[in-house]
Amino acid sequence: MIKILISIAVAASLLSACGGLNQFRLDVQQGNVIDPVQVAQIQPGMTPQQVRFLMGSPQLEPAFRAHERWDYVYYRRPGFGATERQRVTVHFANGVVSHVDADIPQPVALDEHPVDMDND
Repeated sequence: MIKILISIAVAASLLSACGGLNQFRLDVQQGNVIDPVQVAQIQPGMTPQQVRFLMGSPQLEPAFRAHERWDYVYYRRPGFGATERQRVTVHFANGVVSHVDADIPQPVALDEHPVDMDND
């Protein structure tokens, strides 16, 4: 009987020690994956159909004013590490893009900063 109690106590202490180890956590991704190159291609004067073709369907589309703004939201929480949030809002006026608000870094245009491939 004592051997059984001792083995139960040892097993319980060993199993409780496993709780302190780093456990596997899944990455959580929600929303539209936002590509800065695609965002840079959105220009004033584009139609909603052109924006939808380029970016996909918006994550948040207001029920009553869907013709005024579309919100693209991306959220990623890795198992370990910092949470990544990105947001792009496309504003429409008179049925075309008026301006874009984005909190993502824009890509550097190669025309403005050419890459020198001749390293002589």
